[in-house]
Amino acid sequence: MRLSEKDRNLIKQTCWEVFGTDEVYLFGSRVDDLERGGDIDLYIVPEPSIPRSEWLERKIQFLTRLKQRIGDQKIDVVLAKDPQRPIEQEARTHGVRL
Repeated sequence: MRLSEKDRNLIKQTCWEVFGTDEVYLFGSRVDDLERGGDIDLYIVPEPSIPRSEWLERKIQFLTRLKQRIGDQKIDVVLAKDPQRPIEQEARTHGVRL
């Protein structure tokens, strides 16, 4: 996994603050130590009590806080909506829970 322990902890902390959960997965090229470059792909399972109508605002809040903490990097966030979506299946199958 090409993500420092400090960055992993900051991602989990920010996820907890914004989405009320620490269920966050890293997936994509950053999981593979042999790859180079790549953005940070995160799959987050929000706390069920958070209404979906708030998800977009919270996603923006999460990205803003995280970039302030780890620096301006390319970060993609997928929120768990439908386990049948291919992107969610990819994240859960090949991702690494932080």
